[in-house]
Amino acid sequence: MSNSHPREHSLNESSNPEGPTAPIDHERAPVVVLQDENANRRELIREVITSCGAPVSVLKKVSDIDTLDRPGLGVAVVALGKGPLPEEMNLGVIQELKVKHFKIISYEDGVFSWPIGLRCRALLNGTSLLLDSNSKTFITDFRSALSKMMQSESERQFEELQIKEQMTELGVVGASSQMLSVFRSVIRFARLSDFPVLISGETGTGKGLIADSLYRLDAKRSGKGPFIVANCGALNSGIAESELFGHRRGSFTGADSDRKGLFRSAEGGVLFLDEIGELSLSLQAKLLRVLQEDLVLGVGYDREVPIDVRGIAATNKNIDAMVRDGSFREDLYHRLNVLSIHMPPLRERQDDLQPLIEHFLKKYSALNQCSSVCADFLEALGQLKLSGNARQLENVVRRALLNAAGKSSLSLNDLTVAEWKQLADETPDVYQGVGPREEGTDVKGENFPENLQPGFSQILDLNDWNLSKSLDYCERALLQCALQFAHGNQSQTARLMGITPRSVYNKLQKYKLRCH
Repeated sequence: MSNSHPREHSLNESSNPEGPTAPIDHERAPVVVLQDENANRRELIREVITSCGAPVSVLKKVSDIDTLDRPGLGVAVVALGKGPLPEEMNLGVIQELKVKHFKIISYEDGVFSWPIGLRCRALLNGTSLLLDSNSKTFITDFRSALSKMMQSESERQFEELQIKEQMTELGVVGASSQMLSVFRSVIRFARLSDFPVLISGETGTGKGLIADSLYRLDAKRSGKGPFIVANCGALNSGIAESELFGHRRGSFTGADSDRKGLFRSAEGGVLFLDEIGELSLSLQAKLLRVLQEDLVLGVGYDREVPIDVRGIAATNKNIDAMVRDGSFREDLYHRLNVLSIHMPPLRERQDDLQPLIEHFLKKYSALNQCSSVCADFLEALGQLKLSGNARQLENVVRRALLNAAGKSSLSLNDLTVAEWKQLADETPDVYQGVGPREEGTDVKGENFPENLQPGFSQILDLNDWNLSKSLDYCERALLQCALQFAHGNQSQTARLMGITPRSVYNKLQKYKLRCH
């Protein structure tokens, strides 16, 4: 590698053909520079970044990012390494930066003469842009790309700040990229006041809070009518039709007065149909007509009444599977699923764990004046199987506050015996909780990896030991893994998994996954 560069790399000779770019201050957040032993080239990179209006943080390793006084703009510049052999490339550094959600510009002398497969490795591992640092146009290309990337990241971070402020105002707690993505959908869907929304997700993920946010951000509905909740799982089967659609006095025994029903009570606003998967098939048919025609026929009435109500439904069940087995009407599913939001479980958004714990500490401050948690408490909650998600986490924190009377911080000691046992059981028995093992039974199999048994046991436990649900869970996780490796490219995902692009698309729809 040469320590000198062509004259064309002079900053004075290289200008942006589109004109100067306004400096991006963004509270003086730095651009991170890593892994370049060439001092001359490193100084050249620093000068370009400074000319774009941002300070520079030259770091020896990715972990040093955590020591910065201020978080970076989310932009990093990395020398690829000598090449052109894979082991000579800084792929590990690029991977680490990608995990930290950095946009990465990689460069190296003569990189475009490297084998195309080697360049693809850099892209697959997280590089956003490759540049030849020995090219005559390197400075121009680098400055232009960096300015656009900094502007884009600055706008993204500003947008995220606005989203987090809105979430706080509405009582939605979360800092993960998954929750920010969910709330982007909430903001977008709230404006579509006349379209139904289907919210899916496990118990305790906050589906009701998202439904309420859709209503409160809907300028038309929130100013015109109320937000009414119908818990479909708690509706008495004998009077469910009356509860939803109303009845006339005397239409059945006990009907002592006229009743408007939940749909008419929600006139102008939103009716939130929680646990929609619990409705009987006969009631599903009547609900479908109401949603299609915007007309309600109460029990005992002979004429339908027009309504103006937005329907928002939620379920913790696999409605696709229910449609396949005939327990949920396909036409109703398509009517409800015009706009859809999937709430990811807490185990898939670990970045939300600490904000949620802090929220619950404030919520239950009357129980105990604890205002913080020890590192071991946070680590323990990250390892607990919280199948009840945020709702279960709330119960864990509340119990810990009661156990920690008089203490200023929650620690591992404040968890319950049952939680200690779960954390201490590093290799749970695959048969635990499913009855006695038959004599002579051996589930290991000749080539079954023994270290995978605990993971499979946890998957089965999360899905109530239901084989169909467990297989769906595994397929979704494997698809997510392949998509992440292929950086959201569906065609490449199909090639990696040995299936057709159409199959990948169908599975994305089935599991409500999005490519980023």
